[in-house]
Amino acid sequence: MSQQPKLTNYVSPMDQFLQEFDKKCPQQSLSQQKEEAKYRRIYFLRDEENRPEEVKTPWEGL
Repeated sequence: MSQQPKLTNYVSPMDQFLQEFDKKCPQQSLSQQKEEAKYRRIYFLRDEENRPEEVKTPWEGL
């Protein structure tokens, strides 16, 4: 039988630090903005049913 993980309200000290950091510095750096855009595109292509059939790969045209 598989054991399901227990859900708790525990937040690690590292997660607490990151949450506080995000509250203090809401403006993202340029690299953070690029990373967010990159993963937003990845999630869109993974999750959307109406995604384009032909997805251009990064190495095309080299």
